[in-house]
Amino acid sequence: MTEQGEVIENPEIIEVNIDLKLSPCKNKIKLLSNGLISNGDDHATTALLILNQHIDIGQLFIKIWHNSSLRVCADGAANRLYDFFEDDEEERLKYKPDYIIGDLDSIKDDVFKYYQSLGVVIIKQTTQYSTDFTKCVNLISIHYNSPSFKQFLQDHKLESNHGIELERGIHEFYNSMMNEIKSVTTIPSINLVVINGIGGRFDQTIHSITQLYNLKQKDPYFQMSFITNTDIIILISKNGTILEFDPNFRKQCIGNCGLLPIGEPTIIIETIGLKWDVKNWDTSISTGKVSSNNRFVGGNKCYFHVEDDLVLNIEIFLDKVIEYI
Repeated sequence: MTEQGEVIENPEIIEVNIDLKLSPCKNKIKLLSNGLISNGDDHATTALLILNQHIDIGQLFIKIWHNSSLRVCADGAANRLYDFFEDDEEERLKYKPDYIIGDLDSIKDDVFKYYQSLGVVIIKQTTQYSTDFTKCVNLISIHYNSPSFKQFLQDHKLESNHGIELERGIHEFYNSMMNEIKSVTTIPSINLVVINGIGGRFDQTIHSITQLYNLKQKDPYFQMSFITNTDIIILISKNGTILEFDPNFRKQCIGNCGLLPIGEPTIIIETIGLKWDVKNWDTSISTGKVSSNNRFVGGNKCYFHVEDDLVLNIEIFLDKVIEYI
């Protein structure tokens, strides 16, 4: 080992054996054969959040939709969902979101009326102190954790804005809910799949990335992943994390990966299962020392031990993923 850290070049396939007495492992993530991410909890539920960009992942979108128990559109994302089915009204009717929420300055009038006529719950929130992304995440948390909210919607279904205060009613519901359940030892896990969050305007992409860190701190029961037509993007938490995957899916559908210290400079204490494993590797954006263009060579898993949270991107071959599933 040198002051620069150690780099170990591995064969194309290695067995990953981890001595948990020596290597901490507080986190487990599963990359499923349909390209979705799970936190390893078999009882976790999956929610789909659609943001306001063109849906460009083809039939993978349909697969994700059917694997989700809740679907939420952030404001103008409802336009994207509507347009995804072009002129196929029969198909469009099969894919109505559970909620549309935001300041509603982007949703088209005809799209608003269309989904309203289908009974979709459309909630306007005008506060500019939070983004539509945050409003959506708070709503998803409320949906799963507050039975009283569902009853509230039922009792106020005929009222304007479903009886929810216009400026920050959802945030008030969320804060009240968290006060009620803060004594609960375990909040049920939620696998949150976000599409259309990466790409487009750079500031919006950066905001999306910040949500990986924000949710980890504020609502750690979320396992959030962004899916694009080229990548799956997740947060690797500090201390030890095992990422498990199906060997055939890795072989056919996954390309390179990168460990990206976007939040802050940190140290990659150890990786096991990368083509170029590292030990005691100082990594930061400012120095340019970033483990990019790496790839998985572990047979069915990879191990990460990092001093601080960092972002992992996993390249996917979209056509292969769609074919695989």
